[in-house]
Amino acid sequence: MLAALTMALPRFAHAYVDPGTGSMIWQVAAAAIIGCMFYVKRVAAWIRNRSRLRSQRVTGFLFACAFALIASPITATLFHDHPFPRFNDLFLVGIVLTAYLFTWEGSAFLLLIALLVSAWVLPPAGSMRIESFADWYRLASFGLLSVFLICLITRMKARQTAESAESLSEQRAVPMHGIVASAE
Repeated sequence: MLAALTMALPRFAHAYVDPGTGSMIWQVAAAAIIGCMFYVKRVAAWIRNRSRLRSQRVTGFLFACAFALIASPITATLFHDHPFPRFNDLFLVGIVLTAYLFTWEGSAFLLLIALLVSAWVLPPAGSMRIESFADWYRLASFGLLSVFLICLITRMKARQTAESAESLSEQRAVPMHGIVASAE
């Protein structure tokens, strides 16, 4: 009864919380979301086939627009008081997903939208004026990181496509050599 009464009465907790814990939890949550989002590729392919959109470029732009329409109000609401550094994290996830699932053009379009939304949110809010050097630096570093990731993912996709085409040609070439050898 004493334990229940102790837990029922509110008291101030004077406990130590490690300052890096929140950052670590954020990174684990972001990694889990990013890991799960790579399975979106199957869903995106299914939607593309159902809607008869065969072009990855068009679906990439549609995905980028939909992502921006959903992510902009969410990030503006969640991070209104402290727009950086976590404000662009959600957009960075969208940029990486668009580059991975579709083409680099859609992800570059989403990067442009993210930069415009960031400029709109930065103080003085709603003016598209960036006054401090720190804000310019944050926008530039976000833009450079995004361009780097877009190029990296595009290169990885091109290498994967070349390797799969090469292995397919090798698979087709092996039976041909066997047929030729047996005919001789």
